[in-house]
Amino acid sequence: MSLKILFRGRVLLAIIIFTTITCTGIIYTSIKSLRLDREHLSLLELSKNIDLEISHSRIFLDDYFLLNDSLKKTTILNCFTKTSRYTISLDSLISEKYKGSREEYLRNSLEQVDSHVNKLQNKVAASLQNNAENFNVAILTEYRDFQLAYQELDRTIHDYILRENNGFRQSVFTLVLLTFFLLLVCIFLIYRIINSYNTIEKQQALRALEVEYKERKRIAADLHDGLGSILSSIALFIKLIEKDCTTHNKENKSLTQVKELSGIALENLEATINNLNPSILNKYGLLKSLEILCDKINDTGQVNCVVNSTNPEIKLDPNMELNVYRICNELINNTLKHANASKLFFDIQQIKKTVVILYRDNGIGFSPELIHTSDEEKMGLRNIINRIESFGGKYEINTGEGKGVEIKLSFTI
Repeated sequence: MSLKILFRGRVLLAIIIFTTITCTGIIYTSIKSLRLDREHLSLLELSKNIDLEISHSRIFLDDYFLLNDSLKKTTILNCFTKTSRYTISLDSLISEKYKGSREEYLRNSLEQVDSHVNKLQNKVAASLQNNAENFNVAILTEYRDFQLAYQELDRTIHDYILRENNGFRQSVFTLVLLTFFLLLVCIFLIYRIINSYNTIEKQQALRALEVEYKERKRIAADLHDGLGSILSSIALFIKLIEKDCTTHNKENKSLTQVKELSGIALENLEATINNLNPSILNKYGLLKSLEILCDKINDTGQVNCVVNSTNPEIKLDPNMELNVYRICNELINNTLKHANASKLFFDIQQIKKTVVILYRDNGIGFSPELIHTSDEEKMGLRNIINRIESFGGKYEINTGEGKGVEIKLSFTI
């Protein structure tokens, strides 16, 4: 399994866990909120219906006494029958949904109301049975006592609903805090995963560069000891043959051509070996090697190249030193090929454990958007970016058409 797939899998797992727990919390909160709303509405509706039916019985009883309407008797008794049903329903709801002190408190208030309803019903029924022609004072007193008991029940129900809502809000607040804490944990885990990924990727890049460095060094040594020795031997034998020909006053044009070709082969081999493992870098170090490189460019008289540093003793790992040298070399080559610049400037500084390379030229510049295109002329710049990123470095490019180029590279050693 590749590192990127493993990294994406871990990040996705953290996101899935957070999303699942958050969605579960939201669903649970929504369901509980709806359940509480239904229960509270049922409590209020049943209690209001009790009060409403008793109020209706009072109105119908007034009609009965004032209008002497005997048909109201059945209607009045039906009101009390409905009130009993509502009372039983309310008692069942309290017994089913609520436990503990809250249930006891609600049921005590309801029992008081039910007791007054029964007393009222008995007195009204007795008055109707005796065909009374006017309100009995006891009935009026019982209606007043019922209203007081009902007001206590209504206040108890509203207090209970208020406490339930406050408790629910506290639960929601706790859930939000837990969700926020979980979010912080997920962010921290993702941060750790990203850091681990970057660290592993940097280590892999450094190992790859180290392997490349060792392989280049090995190939350079093999070329020097193998092919270099053979070419040097060929050149030596050519000199002996040439000396023999001079002794016998003979001139061999083919021998002269072979001598020239062997010299060219040795020069090319030396350049290849130096490209694979720059001997100048091993001998003089980074800054001095860059100064020597710039001196060669200055000798052409066409471009002025300057290397500046207030830290003459910058100490880098050999592998990293080689890569920095190649980056600087690539910057110079790009400028000489494409920029038409007359001035090149390097400023190399080491600030604690950070090396900063500032490069400027006064060439024609380019559009920064071209870095990410398939333009072959910008391939060298993309190689530079890939090299600096391979060992955890950062880059900033400030340029534009006709504005020259300024590139800032930084990396930790």
